[in-house]
Amino acid sequence: MSLVWVFGQGYVGIEYWEWAVGTVYLVFLYVFFARIKNVNIKRSPEYRHFIWGLWAKVFGGVAFGLIYFYYYEGGDTLMYFFSAVAMSKMATLMDFPSYLEVLFGPNDMAHLNMFNDRTGWPFAYMYYDSRAYFVIRLISPIVIATFNSYLITTIILSSISYFGVWRCYRTFVSYFPSLTNQFAIAFLYMPSVVFWGSGIMKDTFTISATCWWVHCLDELFFKRRRFVFNSLGLVASAFLLIMMKPYIFMALFPVSVAWLLYFQVSRLRSVLVKFVLVPLVVVLILGASIYVLENLGDKLDKFSLDKMITTIQVTQSDMVRVDAYGANRFDVGEIDGTMGNLLSKFPIATNAALFRPYLWEARSVVMLLSALENFWLLAFTVLLLLRTQVRYFFSALLGNPIVLMCFMFSLLFGFFIGLSTPNFGALVRFKIPLVPLFVSGLYIVGMLNKRRLLAVNSGRRFDLHAYRKGEPGSFASTGIQPGTAAEVRHKRPMRAKTTKGYAPGTGT
Repeated sequence: MSLVWVFGQGYVGIEYWEWAVGTVYLVFLYVFFARIKNVNIKRSPEYRHFIWGLWAKVFGGVAFGLIYFYYYEGGDTLMYFFSAVAMSKMATLMDFPSYLEVLFGPNDMAHLNMFNDRTGWPFAYMYYDSRAYFVIRLISPIVIATFNSYLITTIILSSISYFGVWRCYRTFVSYFPSLTNQFAIAFLYMPSVVFWGSGIMKDTFTISATCWWVHCLDELFFKRRRFVFNSLGLVASAFLLIMMKPYIFMALFPVSVAWLLYFQVSRLRSVLVKFVLVPLVVVLILGASIYVLENLGDKLDKFSLDKMITTIQVTQSDMVRVDAYGANRFDVGEIDGTMGNLLSKFPIATNAALFRPYLWEARSVVMLLSALENFWLLAFTVLLLLRTQVRYFFSALLGNPIVLMCFMFSLLFGFFIGLSTPNFGALVRFKIPLVPLFVSGLYIVGMLNKRRLLAVNSGRRFDLHAYRKGEPGSFASTGIQPGTAAEVRHKRPMRAKTTKGYAPGTGT
């Protein structure tokens, strides 16, 4: 089954023994995850999606690898893997200390010369790119453990990265448990997230790190649990994002600050006090964000604040070249480097990130699948705007901190990548960190609007403020763990009130 020729490795492919061992590993995964599900499902019903989400993640990664192995016959995923294979052979065929020196040492010529004909060489364009080589460093221990198997490495990597996505999914469920199935679609089953975020690529690490960041931030500052674990989770997530794709962190950090501060402001009912505090909060967000991002300048490199505009210009001009990337692209117009010019591109760039390629812009089967997903997203968004008559859409957005966080990140990050990535092939892959949050935000607004209409049609007043910390009675709003005796005691008075016509969130 050796069909693809790789420099330094010869003809390679996915061998029969890999499928056999991979099947055994899948059985082990099922047993391990089934045990976790059975322990938790009684008190946390969302665990009914636990194994299905894992299978989606794993088979998404396998499908991604097979397409790039046998359809495209190449691609970055193979380059990452076989660069790590060269490091693996250094550890097993030469000596382990040399491997450790290459693993932790700088990616310079001296360490590149430690490779030879027996080991093969990492691909130069990845070796000298510190961000790409960081991925190779991370996966090399897995490659060693899997005896240089692409298939098994993919399965292990996708299953490990699944935990970050699952934790973030549970975070949203803790706020709005009635949307358990809808959040499962957003986090666990969206085709683009499953396909592009499960293979041997940067995106698998960054989607998981983004989800871990949101989860740990919520646990640390809102639920105030497991201080050490969640602090380490924030640091590790930030480190991975900065080392691989700093622009994700540049969008995520100010949005996180806004989430934290707006959560406090939203607790106030006085319009006058909010009117005074909101401008102050905006200034604090901008100040804190600029301070942190400027101090990370060396780590952000070409994505630092003083180099960002130049990077956008260079990337945009490079990726728009027809001879290199074909006609599968779009044009946001000329970028002259001024802030006013960049901001004028916000509508077209953000729309492209969220909803393009359109169906008629797809040029391949993979792009067609992305176009179908984008069509669903666009239809969902337009239909929701019509149902809320636009005005209530923004009322829900500004009235709920987690909804505001979802849309702020989606728009800001979408603007970044839409502005700098005019190639559809790259765009559909780069945008996956925003997809779960954007879809979740849409589902939450839709649920709030339905309950508002139900209350209005029943002659009751709907109190959006009651949903500031999630659904009334949810774990996030009460701090009571589902399925416990405390929850039973908490629900008893709620049932009594309901018999008298009380409805949570109606204000009556």
